[in-house]
Amino acid sequence: MSDNIRAMVGDDEDCFLDTLDGETDAMDVLGKLIQERQEIQANEVAVKALAKTYQERAAKLNAKADAISQTIGHLLDAIGSKKVAHPLATVSRTKARQSVLVTNPEEIPTQLTKVKRSPDLAAIKEQLEAGEFVPGAEIKLGNPGVTVRVK
Repeated sequence: MSDNIRAMVGDDEDCFLDTLDGETDAMDVLGKLIQERQEIQANEVAVKALAKTYQERAAKLNAKADAISQTIGHLLDAIGSKKVAHPLATVSRTKARQSVLVTNPEEIPTQLTKVKRSPDLAAIKEQLEAGEFVPGAEIKLGNPGVTVRVK
């Protein structure tokens, strides 16, 4: 139908859109899609903020649980027992675990370091666009984009 309307009105874009709007629901559908897109984008922002809030809460709860565990350990030390059977749980004092604290990463010998290897995507793209062959890589064409500017 749009081809027929375009043939009738020629290059007059305003006339084409007015006629299309009068003869079809295309503009109504477009309006609904724009609204839905805006709502989804707003929800995405809200969900990301909520996720950050929940991550912060989880970190605080984790710190509180660790503090309680430390307090239980101090209580076991104070009563002089390594293990206590309580109706709610059996608690035991364990040995301290060893871990490594790196005080200056630059002083660590290279044989004791890890190097992460990752492809340089910008350099690979530049070579491929220049027509050069890059083993294990090729140009991938994405979907055409849409720009929506809300008035």
